[in-house]
Amino acid sequence: MATDPSIAQPVTTILQPLQESDWLLHTVIENLNDGIVITDREDCVLHVNSRMARLVGCSVAEMVGKPADQFFSAIEGWLQFHTGQSDQDRQNFYGWKEGQLKRKDGRKFWAEVNATLLCTNQGEPAGSLITVKDITERKWLEEYLRLLESVVVNANEIVMISQAEPTEDPLSLRIVYVNDAFLRATGHTSAEVIGKSAQLLLGTHTSASELDRIRTSLLNFEAVKAELILYHKDNTGFWVDLNTVPIRDEQGQVTHFVSVMREVTERKQVEEQLRLNAFHDSLTGLPNRLLFMERLAQTVTRSRQSADHQFAVLFLDLDRFKVINDSLGHLIGDQLLIAIARRLEACVSREDTVSRLGGDEFTILLERIQNLEDAKKIAERVHQTLSTPFNLNGHEVFTSASIGITLSTTDYELPEDLLRGADIAMYRAKASGRACHEVFDTEMHTRVVNLLQLENDLRRAVEHQEFLLYYQPIVALATGKMMGFEALVRWQHPEQGIVSPVKFVPMAEETGLIIPLGQWVLREACRQMKAWHTAFPDQPPLSISVNLSSRQFSQPSLIKQIRQILDDTELEAHHLKLEITESAIMENPESAMDMMLQLKAMGIQLSADDFGTGYSSLGYLYRFPMDLLKIDRSFISRVDVDGEKLELVKTIITLSWNLGMDVVAEGVETTKQLAQLKALKCEYAQGYLFSKPVCSADAEKLIRADHPFKDISRALLPTSRLLENL
Repeated sequence: MATDPSIAQPVTTILQPLQESDWLLHTVIENLNDGIVITDREDCVLHVNSRMARLVGCSVAEMVGKPADQFFSAIEGWLQFHTGQSDQDRQNFYGWKEGQLKRKDGRKFWAEVNATLLCTNQGEPAGSLITVKDITERKWLEEYLRLLESVVVNANEIVMISQAEPTEDPLSLRIVYVNDAFLRATGHTSAEVIGKSAQLLLGTHTSASELDRIRTSLLNFEAVKAELILYHKDNTGFWVDLNTVPIRDEQGQVTHFVSVMREVTERKQVEEQLRLNAFHDSLTGLPNRLLFMERLAQTVTRSRQSADHQFAVLFLDLDRFKVINDSLGHLIGDQLLIAIARRLEACVSREDTVSRLGGDEFTILLERIQNLEDAKKIAERVHQTLSTPFNLNGHEVFTSASIGITLSTTDYELPEDLLRGADIAMYRAKASGRACHEVFDTEMHTRVVNLLQLENDLRRAVEHQEFLLYYQPIVALATGKMMGFEALVRWQHPEQGIVSPVKFVPMAEETGLIIPLGQWVLREACRQMKAWHTAFPDQPPLSISVNLSSRQFSQPSLIKQIRQILDDTELEAHHLKLEITESAIMENPESAMDMMLQLKAMGIQLSADDFGTGYSSLGYLYRFPMDLLKIDRSFISRVDVDGEKLELVKTIITLSWNLGMDVVAEGVETTKQLAQLKALKCEYAQGYLFSKPVCSADAEKLIRADHPFKDISRALLPTSRLLENL
């Protein structure tokens, strides 16, 4: 029978059992990386090398003389060579195949098998030569790459791969791959972007300095992280969090860049809203204290650089505003503040700054004046515009303002001193009969001396521990049960009696006395809570929340102090919650992160205090290990009358859920506010609706009481009205 010469090899002594003298051929076969099997015409194994024996888990002796199909039958299409099978059928098998071979122990491995027909010198089939290569690792890698490609294709993150080729602008790198998320985000098809420059996604909103930073990193083949705006096919922009890394070949040369992007448009919008809230008064829309002080500091710097640059600070406090609030209600009071803000803006130029510091206090920064008379003219203009009555919801309301003025020529150079000087002058104007203005001068220094006396009294108070703690309950809205207290410090002044922290805490912060005072507060709060745990062992243990000031939080020894206090008081760490403001965190984010991780490792819970009133950057919520977020009372006070405030509170609560954080609403004063918060599924709240801050004896009465806020917690608005506001 004729055979196909392309698959037939002439038989030599290879079909005979290898003799010891055939050492050269034997050595070659034994040292091959592939398994070798030689069979006769009946498919019986004549010879096998050690590599093949190891692959199938047998010895050479166990394989020789056995049918080859015993080892290769697992491969699909393998033809058994037995008597009676035609030569043509046998020839149909020869060639290359992939399949799984079975080891002696039953395990399988992937193999590449190449079978060659061996013929006699007369061209008759005489056996076969089979080589076996273990390709298990390659098959695993292929499967891994297939799964990896599937992950990339179906990922929610936007993925783009670009060619790292020489170009004048690395932002113009040619795109070679995009995944489905990229196409959905940009609106482009693959054909529209593959082979094109990545520049087509960039617009003009990214700052030149940021683009230069990205270019430099790409030119240096460095990883790049950035937040920037990309553009959809229809030219609408969307924010992405970009992470680009270089990909190197086996020689270490960068061949591609892989960019993974996550769309963060919604987060940026919330950040922008919170940033606006952080730097602007939520009621009037005017710049707040933070923004005013920032602009004042910039103005002070400019005046130092130019002797001709003069400016003035005006501090305004409305006269008898409390009477208006108490008689006509807070709603009319708020409307009055808004109307006053608009009139004040009309009194100054666009380069000047009108701000609301809080309550009924406003400030004006006059950027450029020639002399004192210019500042006085503005003050007179303010008096004149406020003399016209306000018509608010049918009420004719009259008001005036006491104004203090500080000039840049004053000896004080620090922004805080200039504002304090204007504040002192304002109080002189109020004492002089109101509806007038006074200029800060040396005669008013006496009042500064009085402030110094306050500082001295405060130092004595810290030394003699003339303080006590009040406790305000924190309530679970779902059950009405008291979950813990916030500890609030009061000063037992020997002459003035109980002094509010509003009057002495700022001084303590400024002088550094807040550090020993804060240590005392923390120790006393932990001691008291441990005492309550011991006195009421049958009740679920409450937690105690303690505020940490910026100065306390920046202390390197803080961790050691807290650990010592917990050891001394024997209070378990998980019953302590430390409230930290955004400003304290953002003063030194890296140090703050280290500090917070150490506190968390101790088991202490961390709370973001007064959320929305500081820097209000969502980045710190994502980065820092917070357990709880406290919504500032300025948001809650308007939640029952202001739809935008309600929506913002809803957004903050949803954000907290997504971050796995609990939420406490501060300053809850009405049942309507409570009902709104319960509808938004806010977990916890505190405020005068439940209880004002009370002494330890009264706090203990609340602990003894059976469910003291049960009736209040049931307060609800009609469902239909709640839905209208959401």
